[in-house]
Amino acid sequence: MIDAVGSWLMFVFGGDAPVRPLAVGQVAARALVVYAIGLTMIRLAKSRLLGNATPLDVVLAVVIGSLLSRGINGAASISGTAAACAALVALHWLVTKLACRSHRFGNLVKGHCRLLVDNGQVQRAALERSHLSEADLLEELRLNANVDDLDRVERAYKERSGQISGVRRKAKLRVLDVPVVNDGVRTIRIEIWAD
Repeated sequence: MIDAVGSWLMFVFGGDAPVRPLAVGQVAARALVVYAIGLTMIRLAKSRLLGNATPLDVVLAVVIGSLLSRGINGAASISGTAAACAALVALHWLVTKLACRSHRFGNLVKGHCRLLVDNGQVQRAALERSHLSEADLLEELRLNANVDDLDRVERAYKERSGQISGVRRKAKLRVLDVPVVNDGVRTIRIEIWAD
């Protein structure tokens, strides 16, 4: 029975760690299994690989992608690929858990945000450290905060993910008093919320 299962695995997958070149069907079968392993590992990692990924998440994605490709093409065993991915996901989970508990450690492994605009004023040193031009900043503010004028920005940050976020100035209440026009007409008060 065990020999029959081993023969079947050798036929379908070319073995756990192939000793000779794989046939097209074996590569396809390995791709399906490795895809399932990779999807499971990414779900367990609770990372943001496609969303607002931090450098920590990007490193995990690149390394796991490299490992998975080796499992598909037979350069590494499927079991070794699964074990290595599981070890990386466990390490990623531990590091992100520690980063949640310690702000200092979080800044070390995930980076930190940087204030780029304060009260409508560009913080040139922060912009330079972020390798951004003022045109880059304005483009990101238009895209992410729907703002095209720095005077309308209270604060803007380069976030840990590398994205630019903006906080718009709060609208101010302007009151217009319209004086009495004719006898018997009272003053009209108009309140306008404006930037």
